[in-house]
Amino acid sequence: MEQPQTPGHCGLSGRVWQDPVQQYREPAVLALCGMLDISVSMARVLAARDLMDEGNARRFLNPCQEQLHAAELMLGMREAVARLGHAIESHEKILVFGDYDVDGTASAAILYSYLKRLGARVAYHIPHRITDGYGFTPSSLREIQAWGAELVVTTDFGSTDLAGPRLLREIGADLVITDHHQLGPTRPDAVALVNPQQPECPYPFKGLSAAGVAFKVVCALDRHLCDKGFWARQGARRTAPGYYLDLVALATVADMSPLLGENRVLVKLGLAAMNAQPRPGLAGLIKECRIRGAVTAAAITFKLAPKINALGRIGDPRMGVQLLLSHSYSEGRRLARFLVELNRQRQEIERAAYLSARTQADAMADRPALVLVGGDWHPGVVGSIASRLAFETGKPTVALTLNRQPDVLGSARGGGGFNILQALEDCAPLLNRFGGHPGAAGLALSPANLTAFTERFLHAVERTRATPYPSATRPLAIEAWIDLDTLTHAFVEELQRLSPFGFCNPEPVLAVRGVLLANPSVFNERHLRFHLNGLDGQQLDAFAWDRSQWAVSQHVRYDMAFMPQVYEGPGGGRPQVKVLDLKCSD
Repeated sequence: MEQPQTPGHCGLSGRVWQDPVQQYREPAVLALCGMLDISVSMARVLAARDLMDEGNARRFLNPCQEQLHAAELMLGMREAVARLGHAIESHEKILVFGDYDVDGTASAAILYSYLKRLGARVAYHIPHRITDGYGFTPSSLREIQAWGAELVVTTDFGSTDLAGPRLLREIGADLVITDHHQLGPTRPDAVALVNPQQPECPYPFKGLSAAGVAFKVVCALDRHLCDKGFWARQGARRTAPGYYLDLVALATVADMSPLLGENRVLVKLGLAAMNAQPRPGLAGLIKECRIRGAVTAAAITFKLAPKINALGRIGDPRMGVQLLLSHSYSEGRRLARFLVELNRQRQEIERAAYLSARTQADAMADRPALVLVGGDWHPGVVGSIASRLAFETGKPTVALTLNRQPDVLGSARGGGGFNILQALEDCAPLLNRFGGHPGAAGLALSPANLTAFTERFLHAVERTRATPYPSATRPLAIEAWIDLDTLTHAFVEELQRLSPFGFCNPEPVLAVRGVLLANPSVFNERHLRFHLNGLDGQQLDAFAWDRSQWAVSQHVRYDMAFMPQVYEGPGGGRPQVKVLDLKCSD
């Protein structure tokens, strides 16, 4: 029998435990078990995620290609496909223009590769963060003009750029925008704008990454060309859009797009393709990152994506496209080795800047938000600094650097679910440019406006928040209480049907009562390890990462909050637990 709930309280981590919200009665949970042929504990996790409707639960547990929406539903798609089709047939010069993060480089790689395989006259441009800047800067426009581009296709930017289309027209180039960021009050003047975030767009799913949008463009263009008999006329071999699903998965996870709805299907299919036959560049990066077993969404987040993002932060982001489009494993390994070393340098640069920013943040404990300024912070690491401190403090955070003149450059993150984009809109008169998501944005302003911006930003946060700022102590929400004997290999494999895990679809957090910790020890001077002995004699390995400071005893019974995981070793898979918190049993 599973244990009844007790009121939550703090554990060793200082986090407040929250018991599962009882939205559904036990008979409904048991009924779902019969309908879906799942365990009671699995059904309780589904109930905690409000997946009690049989149809919705089936679709969630069985993501498949049939659940994808028709690309032609997206507003602007018909115009984009028509203009691209004309450019291909007329042998016009097409330039794919991407952003310098993983999503931007992957989406540019998708469109460039597909158009190249069609025989189109196509090139790609990924701006350098330092020398080119973001978007249609004078440096990038000179490159577009020098190459003689007749059609420019953006990926991962352009929805708020009003000057870019005008400047492109002046040099004789048309513009198709493919993007997923929120739009401003005025639409850019382009031949086509393909973005599901457009208010009037009927596309059912709004959470696509830029690579997801690029993939949809490829799907629509592929159908258009098939209808016109393009492949037969050209005598060319058709490349099915599914060839790019691995890149869509990589970018969707890396950009922290919600792993729900259509994204869940795209990532599931993309990971399957990546693990079945990784393209040479990814195979090289997987090897250099020492990933054992199957590539998961977590492996993308913590191992693969940071290496590619390092190029956009402190290196040449065009190498990211080169890696993703490598034709040989040896080339992929060579580029991957460079990325791994560059990421190590990025970590050192970021560590020094973070320590400086943390000192500033500690001095602003009474403020509702943080505006942190570094004189020598590298522009490529301010986003990471803002993200980390927003997470640690729960406050909206802006990290700015004076490293590059004439503008002060920075990144903003909304701690505690705060809409950072709305706060920046309130400060728009003081900014030279800004844009992004409600949770993350970039900005630039003149040094003379720095003091006024700080005051206005803090006021905007105070005005829109019900409380001055949230507690930095994050609650620990338990999705289900289970018995330790429930934690079998079969049950952990069953929970994997909820994957891929990531933003908006986290790994399930379970809890068990009254366990004894066998042989607790510290390893690598940072982590706590112990064993759990089940009633049936099975022994489970348990790891509490970065928790070497916990004082635990073998003679005390604890309630344990954890994430079940599968360890893939030489002898096959076996269950283990990632310990999130411990508290003495009542």
